[in-house]
Amino acid sequence: MQAYELEKQTLLYTILNTPGRVWPHRHSYCRAVFSDPFYTRLQDHLPPAEAYTPLGATGKASAADYGMRSGFLLDAPHKARVSPAVATFWQDLFDKIFDADFAATLVHHFQDQIAARLKAEGAAWPTDIKRDMILVRDTSSDGVKIHTSDPKNLITLLFYLPRDERYAPCGTTLYVPKARGFRCWGGPHHAFEDFDKVWTAPFLPNSLFLFVKTDDSFHGVEPIEIEGMRRDLLLFYIHR
Repeated sequence: MQAYELEKQTLLYTILNTPGRVWPHRHSYCRAVFSDPFYTRLQDHLPPAEAYTPLGATGKASAADYGMRSGFLLDAPHKARVSPAVATFWQDLFDKIFDADFAATLVHHFQDQIAARLKAEGAAWPTDIKRDMILVRDTSSDGVKIHTSDPKNLITLLFYLPRDERYAPCGTTLYVPKARGFRCWGGPHHAFEDFDKVWTAPFLPNSLFLFVKTDDSFHGVEPIEIEGMRRDLLLFYIHR
C-alpha cells in the first residue's frame, strides 16, 4: 500500500504543479506523471488483445463514433480474460491511486473552473462525485470526431501509454469551431470540416492530457493511417 500511496502523491505533485493552459479551453499536458519503475509495470501489465471488447459493445460509447477503439473495463467479464496478476494490478491502481482522495483533490484544485461550468449550465454542485476508468486501444482509423466529452464528466484525464515515441503526432487534438460562437454541452460528435485545428498533445510515453469539461472543450483524434499502429491509453473520469 505504501508504494501505491507514494505513486499517488507523485502523480498529484506533477498534475497540481503543471501550469494550466487557458486556450482554446483550459487544459494541462504533463510529462513523466508516473515514476519510471511504475510506468514499466504499467507496460508489463497491459492486457493482451483478446481481453479487449469493441468499445461500442461495452455500453461506454457509440460504435459509430469509436469504431477503431476497443476497451478493457474493470468488471468481472474483462478481468476473467487476463491473469490474476494483471487483473489485480489494474484494480489496485484504481482503488489505491485513482481513489476517492485522488478525485477529491483534483475536484478541489479545479473547483473554480467546475463551478463556472456548472453555473453556465444551470446545474447544481453535485452531491456525489464518482470515478470511472477504462483502458483503451486504438488502431489506424478515420479518427474520433470532435466533441466536448460526456455531459456527466467533470474532469477527464487521458494517460498516454506508448512504449516509445514513434506515434508522437497521434495524440488528442484541440479545436475551435469555425462558427466561433458555437458551443456544445456534450453528446454529439461534430465533423472535422466545421472546426479549425489548434494543437495536438504529443502521444509520448508516460504523459497525460487533462481538462475540465466545458461547453467549449472541443477535442478529437485526427485520422491516422499507420499500418500496424497500436495506441494504448488509460482514461480516468471524475463525474457526477
